[in-house]
Amino acid sequence: MITVFLAAAGLGAVVGFERQIDTDDVAAGARTFALYGIWGAAAGFFGEQFGGAGFAVAAAVFGALVISAYVGTGIRTGDWGSTTEAAALVVFVAGVLLWADRLVVAVAVAVGATALLGSRRQLHALSERFTREDVRAVLQFGVITAVILPLVPDEEFGPFDAFNPFEIWLMVVFVAGIGLIGYVALRVLGQRGLGLTGLAGGLVSSTAVALGFSRMSRSEEVLRPVLAAGILAASAVMYPRVLVEASVIAPDLAELLVVPLAILFGVVAVVAVVWWIRASRRRSEEADVELSNPLTLAAALQFGALYAAVVFFSKMLLDQVSASSLNIVGAVSGINDVDAITLSTANLVADGLDPAAGARAVMLAVIVNTVVKAGVVAALGTRRLGFGVAVGLVPAAAAGGVAWFFL
Repeated sequence: MITVFLAAAGLGAVVGFERQIDTDDVAAGARTFALYGIWGAAAGFFGEQFGGAGFAVAAAVFGALVISAYVGTGIRTGDWGSTTEAAALVVFVAGVLLWADRLVVAVAVAVGATALLGSRRQLHALSERFTREDVRAVLQFGVITAVILPLVPDEEFGPFDAFNPFEIWLMVVFVAGIGLIGYVALRVLGQRGLGLTGLAGGLVSSTAVALGFSRMSRSEEVLRPVLAAGILAASAVMYPRVLVEASVIAPDLAELLVVPLAILFGVVAVVAVVWWIRASRRRSEEADVELSNPLTLAAALQFGALYAAVVFFSKMLLDQVSASSLNIVGAVSGINDVDAITLSTANLVADGLDPAAGARAVMLAVIVNTVVKAGVVAALGTRRLGFGVAVGLVPAAAAGGVAWFFL
């Protein structure tokens, strides 16, 4: 029991130190907050001994104390902010959690609150970087993700069963998310944030990065080098992603793909680094960037329509060829996606398919997908961005073709 009260006092003191340093108010410092923590633990004790009524009385008295302190401070200083009082309630809750033997949760709550309180200046500076339009864009993303996506049916229909509304809208979410994350990263980190967004986005969908960044390129030409670097970084990540997927299911297939994919990765990564260096040299122009938020419902619908058309085209072609024509299947599948053909081919190799045949099919998908991304950027982005991306992707596709010939 004594240990619980000591821990509660310690957590309260941690929060109190932050408030005392930040506000220079000794009336709400480490000692006061330590007592708040003890009060929370005591409320838990009273609840255990006397039932809900005991806890309710202790909590009500504490609430009255906090309210009276709030009113007194407001009258005395004219500052009616409630941050300190909210912190007091958090410490009280941490004390209750400690009594309930929820040590990890209590520590997380207290330390998290302290970190949040200490980040006031950073949060204020961050808020100045955004506008009401930005907040509206975040809400729009919440609508297309949390409201619309769960309502979209997850079933195939139409000619060749080509249309799955859920998968199409999920791609819309990916593209919109990449654009929004890139925009936020630009606001917070400057141009280097776009490169990092592209690199991380490649783990999910390099095509989504290409789509999102291509549209962004039309807003501000000064971003071209870093957008090219981001698209190429996402594309470079695709190659080791394919290798990992193959190695998990069919190590023999992965062994044949190591060298070709390493060559493609090297070509694209080198060009991405070149564009990144060029972007770094142009960082002085960041102050001139006035980029509008890329997330709009109209843009999301356009992306969805484009993706649906690509899926329909690829499935129509697949319907016209024999499933045994693995190379053709791989090439057509690469128009839309490389993950599905990689996983399905790896399963075939694990079941006895010749690894060399599987490697050729996967490489064709990778080559086609690389060319398609270059085409997407050329069609949706600026001409200069299309050229900058093609400098990396077209030679990579050519190198992939040579590698495929020797598989």
